[in-house]
Amino acid sequence: MLMQSVLNATEVRANFGGFIDNVVREKPQFVKRNRDVITSFSLQQMKLLMEVYEITFEFEEQNGIFTGSIEQVEDIVSEASSLEELRNDLAKQLVDYAGEFYDSYREYIAAPNRKAHAPYILRVLLYNDVSEVAELLHG
Repeated sequence: MLMQSVLNATEVRANFGGFIDNVVREKPQFVKRNRDVITSFSLQQMKLLMEVYEITFEFEEQNGIFTGSIEQVEDIVSEASSLEELRNDLAKQLVDYAGEFYDSYREYIAAPNRKAHAPYILRVLLYNDVSEVAELLHG
């Protein structure tokens, strides 16, 4: 079924504006160039698809200090004087890591200890700032 609705890259180039309109206002599109097939989604469609990749953090409080980490990206840890401060710092570190991951995507996606981070990183990259990412974190 998918291969019947694949657009040819030449057709897309000839009507790029219409292609974008269809992706944004109607549905994802599939495009083939030679042997390669890609998919195109609007930002809203991607956010919807990525919702299943819930980002959670664990934390402990001891003597007024909150210590926590992102469960899906275990290298991200922080310490703060409040839960909200902890959430914001973890979000900032996650945004920084997402940028690093994206910049080195080819290497990171091939690394056994990092490739499982990819869907969570993609989800983070869909948002504009740290406060939006902090809202994604569930503790």
